[in-house]
Amino acid sequence: MPSVIAILFDMDNTLLDFVRYKRETAKAAAKAMVAHGLPATEQEAYNRIFKVYQEKGIEYQKTFYDVVAPYNLELNKAEKIQHAGIIAYQKRKFEVLKPYPGVKETLATLRRRGFLLGIVSDAPRNKVWDRLIMSGLEDMFDVVVSHSDTQQLKPHPTPFQLALKQLKVSASHVLFVGDDPSRDIKGAKALGMKTALAKYGETWKKHKDLCDSADYHLERIGDLLKLL
Repeated sequence: MPSVIAILFDMDNTLLDFVRYKRETAKAAAKAMVAHGLPATEQEAYNRIFKVYQEKGIEYQKTFYDVVAPYNLELNKAEKIQHAGIIAYQKRKFEVLKPYPGVKETLATLRRRGFLLGIVSDAPRNKVWDRLIMSGLEDMFDVVVSHSDTQQLKPHPTPFQLALKQLKVSASHVLFVGDDPSRDIKGAKALGMKTALAKYGETWKKHKDLCDSADYHLERIGDLLKLL
């Protein structure tokens, strides 16, 4: 791809193993809440956490309140259980939020080769920077576009257009890398970007019928170095 001068990435499940992070933190939170008096099994509490994620979104900020509230517990007991879950979640987060194997090395190589790098994420700005800093990727990118910047979710064109504007490049000179064909690939292709599907992530499995829309498939992020 000799015309590519910039590479834009989705963040969660493309650079960071987000699914493992959410599973492991939910397990820790469920265990802590049950240990502090939630009248449920750990599996029931874990299932309730993911039910809230499914109903209100993975970035919802009152998950543990929503898990505890239906039990109608005495207020102090409910607060104790809720905050036990929050603290356990936070502790486990720092242990498990990691880039996929090869991400740091691949990004560093791309930067040395002179490519411009950026992120277009559907996560809020504070969560994007939390995750990038915790995973040691905060200084790898020339631009970082979050949901907070446009209030639009991919595949809406606005987040992609803002990244292009900040990079000062045209879509035809950009490769977009993401794990969601229905958002990442669809949105980037609509603007004329080349696209690569991160098949080491998770989301593409829910949209297998759309996978062929990507120009390239990556079995690992290091495959980018063979393409560029």
